[in-house]
Amino acid sequence: MLCVTALGKSVFEAQQKALKLAEQIQWTGRFYRRDIGYRAVAREQ
Repeated sequence: MLCVTALGKSVFEAQQKALKLAEQIQWTGRFYRRDIGYRAVAREQ
């Protein structure tokens, strides 16, 4: 298990940065959640 974190001026920006970083990690059978933070992003808007 790996953990990717990111900072941004908004929750949405931090979420997008973290997803971009997660996409760069490559190995057979990799999986990462794409829904992390969606509630916080919705509240922010």
